[in-house]
Amino acid sequence: MIFVLTRFAYLPDCTLGWLDADTIRLATLERPWIPEPNGSGGKRRESCVPDGTYFVRHHSSDKFPDTFALVNPLLGVWYQPDDIPEGQGWGRSAILIHAGNRAGDVVGCIAVGIRHSTAATERVVLDSRKALDQLRTVLGKETHSLQIHPTSGTSENT
Repeated sequence: MIFVLTRFAYLPDCTLGWLDADTIRLATLERPWIPEPNGSGGKRRESCVPDGTYFVRHHSSDKFPDTFALVNPLLGVWYQPDDIPEGQGWGRSAILIHAGNRAGDVVGCIAVGIRHSTAATERVVLDSRKALDQLRTVLGKETHSLQIHPTSGTSENT
């Protein structure tokens, strides 16, 4: 399956979007876009991933069981740290789609929720675990393709 994340806001404190997969639409929240000065992929642990097309594979670890990992070496995103070519001074790995509510909950990853909201002065997504459960139902454990792009007229520089 090909599914799509359409980003509609590249803000100083976060990046917001909508994830459409099969019959579901989920709110997304990521860190803001911060370019990597030595390569592509956005700044490790501080930035959202660059726009582009990714393979999405099932991932499970102690901290993030039954989640999803993004991979596209051409954009500087690998599955695991050991996959980054030796001697390359840039690149990211372990970029996941997982539960989280605030930009601080995702260290370069993508949080999904049922809807966007604001808590105090901070942008958030709500009902994240419920949203991740919906995504698990749709994606299962197969490999898929994810296209990430801005809404027409939106760019990472605005």
